[in-house]
Amino acid sequence: MVGNRTLDGCVNGAHALRLLCVPCPRHVLFEVIPAETQEPKVGSQALDWMEMTGHILTHLLCLVCLCSAHPQPAARISSSLHAAGSLGGRVVLTCNLPMMLASPSSTADSTTHRPLPDEPVRIQWLKLDKQEEKLVLVAQGGVMKVGLEFMGRVSVPGHQLSPKDASLTIMRLRVSDAALYLCKVTHGLEETQNIVSLSVSGVVFHYRANSSRYSLDFGEATEACRHVNASIATPEQLTAAFEDGLDQCDAGWLADQSVRYPITMPRPGCEGDLLHRPGVRTYGHRDPTERYDVYCFVDELQGEVFYPSSITDKMTWQEAKEECEKHDAVLASPGQLFAAWMDGLSRCDYGWLSDGSVRYPINVPLPQCGGGLLGVRTLYKYKNLTGFPDLTDRHGAFCFKG
Repeated sequence: MVGNRTLDGCVNGAHALRLLCVPCPRHVLFEVIPAETQEPKVGSQALDWMEMTGHILTHLLCLVCLCSAHPQPAARISSSLHAAGSLGGRVVLTCNLPMMLASPSSTADSTTHRPLPDEPVRIQWLKLDKQEEKLVLVAQGGVMKVGLEFMGRVSVPGHQLSPKDASLTIMRLRVSDAALYLCKVTHGLEETQNIVSLSVSGVVFHYRANSSRYSLDFGEATEACRHVNASIATPEQLTAAFEDGLDQCDAGWLADQSVRYPITMPRPGCEGDLLHRPGVRTYGHRDPTERYDVYCFVDELQGEVFYPSSITDKMTWQEAKEECEKHDAVLASPGQLFAAWMDGLSRCDYGWLSDGSVRYPINVPLPQCGGGLLGVRTLYKYKNLTGFPDLTDRHGAFCFKG
């Protein structure tokens, strides 16, 4: 509220105006009162200038009063919460309103604006990503607007059952959904804010047997993923990985016995059923005896993957296995290496893995490490990207300790 304010405008050090500003719900009253009862004698030109200045200052300060008198919502910020989800799954970001929408019998300051029972509640969710606010959802009076990035994936279903529940449900989770989220709920002049931190785990990766391309039937594909400490991916997980940027021009089995592959950059030989459009290509559900590659999924890493600092010379697969054993560890599996890469592991050195493949994880774009692209790089024996290196070849080693 703006009370009595004094403005000293020194015109020859002899004139002052006092502005009395009385805010009301719909208007502002003001008056200009001479600060001195005896005006000094000045010329008529100076008096005209002073009178004009007084009118200007009066209107300017009236605007200040109008702005100051406009009531703003009183925001309450609750403590931060954390939520965790898995790639392709769903998660609920909690936003309950214990202090809002109180019953008429609840105590409140007599000056507090009490929302009317039929005043609509405004729910807004924002994604705080790299100091940038992205709209997730805003809902009021049965009307909902959803940000493009979350179209068809978010809702506030609990609000229909309880006006105090503004929790956000996100479906078909992507790794890129991981961020801080701000919930803002406004009811009348009251506003409650809630911050939720979301983490998303899991990674989908393409896997090919040592023998050749497209050599796994459905049963063998399922077993191949299990053998490398992973599980066969679901269509939802593959789609979420595609939306995060996965591009692989190799058809692979999925858990529902369908065969698909993700393409973000359409090119000759990879058109599939979508032709020149990006998306997940599908062959539909196939006979389980047909042979393809496979897409595997691994969730959180249950341990540590590391490249031993003791390695000074390259080793055969058997020597790499023994080197890991010196550290009370074992050779890491491809699934464990992919999970470690998702956790930030970056090492531009090819290393042996438990299945006899040779790979390295890179999280820092370097021209000499995969051409500046991020991911887990695989060393194949043949130019057509098939076959693992001979076990007598020499490379480094990635170890795993649970």
